[in-house]
Amino acid sequence: MVYLAKKSTEMKIKILVFYPIFILSILFLAVSCEESSHNNLDDIDDVELNDDTSGVDSEHVDRVTKIFYNIPSPIEMATIMQQAGATYNSEILNSVDNLEKYTTIATSALNLGVYGADLSYTRMFDQIQESVNYLSVLRKLSDRLGIPQDEGSFAVGRIEENIDNRDSLLMIISETYANADTYLKENDRESTAALIIMGGWIEALYVSASIINEDNQDDIIMKRIAEQKYSLQNLIELLNIYKDDQDIAEYIPKLDDLKLSFEKIEIIKSGAEVKTDTVNQVTSIGGDTQVNVTFEHIKEIKDKVGKIRTEIIS
Repeated sequence: MVYLAKKSTEMKIKILVFYPIFILSILFLAVSCEESSHNNLDDIDDVELNDDTSGVDSEHVDRVTKIFYNIPSPIEMATIMQQAGATYNSEILNSVDNLEKYTTIATSALNLGVYGADLSYTRMFDQIQESVNYLSVLRKLSDRLGIPQDEGSFAVGRIEENIDNRDSLLMIISETYANADTYLKENDRESTAALIIMGGWIEALYVSASIINEDNQDDIIMKRIAEQKYSLQNLIELLNIYKDDQDIAEYIPKLDDLKLSFEKIEIIKSGAEVKTDTVNQVTSIGGDTQVNVTFEHIKEIKDKVGKIRTEIIS
């Protein structure tokens, strides 16, 4: 299927279009040191504070900004799903009953990302009780990771107080994860943040791909999924910065394989190259853009991302 977008000026392309993952976007903006994330959770108390955060890795920052620019608002994402005829389906989410499986730093970080995406999905469909359940597991995982639950670090209380207000809740979640970033960078735990980002991106992609089936081949969502080939490339490059961490290294070949499936999707950009405006936080493509994506492409992506996701949540 071909999707053609034309504009006389530069056309904005959402590099990461899945709104659930927006809560993770701040985590990598100012971290610089290595940390092994495969340690047991009991070792967290031994981490010493490090106030020197001036040595920001420019490559690291570049990768993150390219992944997370131009994230749609909750209203826009909800509208896209409604137009696609999507309905709430709890079966595609990671069950809160799996929480007790996550006993290491790596599994807790990955699934903090997964559950964060699931919380946004449940709230997007106004599933209040389900949102409360996912909020509870976020509280427990942040505690396991040693992230303080207060106004300055991980303000779960504010999220809880605004559970009935969808848009306010999603904005507060964003602020909360930004504060958690401060804690992580001061404790030299950027590898943990990398796993959170990967877990959330994988879950958001899986949930979005799960909406597409033989009876519902929505053009807009398929195009959005196709555009994730750009995000995936930057995610892989970001993770390669921390490839000495064995928990991160084991996922890089699997993401490389997923990339092969995305490369089968043809995105034709005529007349210009991809540009990132760091001032206005916009990634744009000049001229016309044509996206050639089929249901078979999406199915293959869903199958591969599903296998990665199963490893993360199992």
